[in-house]
Amino acid sequence: MLILGAPMAMAQQITPGVAGGLRLTGDDGFYGWPVPSNSRRYLVGPQVEVGLPLHLAVAVDALYSRLGRTEYLPFIANEYDLRAIADAWTFPVLLRYRLPPRLNPFAEFGIAPRHLSGTTHTIHYGYLPSDVTFSSETWSANDHAWVLGGGIALHPGRLRIAPEFRYLRWSFPANPPDAAVFYDGAPQNEVQILLGIGWAVRE
Repeated sequence: MLILGAPMAMAQQITPGVAGGLRLTGDDGFYGWPVPSNSRRYLVGPQVEVGLPLHLAVAVDALYSRLGRTEYLPFIANEYDLRAIADAWTFPVLLRYRLPPRLNPFAEFGIAPRHLSGTTHTIHYGYLPSDVTFSSETWSANDHAWVLGGGIALHPGRLRIAPEFRYLRWSFPANPPDAAVFYDGAPQNEVQILLGIGWAVRE
């Protein structure tokens, strides 16, 4: 609360809004082998930017996306189909530096904690048709990414329109849940394109 409260106390402008966009990079394969992806590339959620002195600002987002993958493990008479789906919420906290002109380019750097919660559905095949079993297991995990990005902020009146690119370098848990099939060869490098739309409520 103290960390978030300090920028608010110095705020020159507060701009709440929404952001949406796409992940331009897809999922990696399973240790180099292509596998079906259950992920969706969209990102969407609320955001707020707090303007600070010296052309600085702090931006905080809460972006939702859906992630997942399907894997087939072909052991002899002991085969598995695994399909994982997860709801992912990412919370980037970014420090922005904005150049002075009206057509404001900006650069940003920060960290993006993420929480995933989902279900893995498993079909197990044995020697006989009667050996086929179905099971489901819920799981959750937390990870984070370092973020580097930039864009342009347009300010027609109190409206703020900001297209931007972000590069994220993910750091995954050392011991993810066994049911979190998403982490089997999950991509560590991600590129996003986003559009933020906000309304300045304090100047």
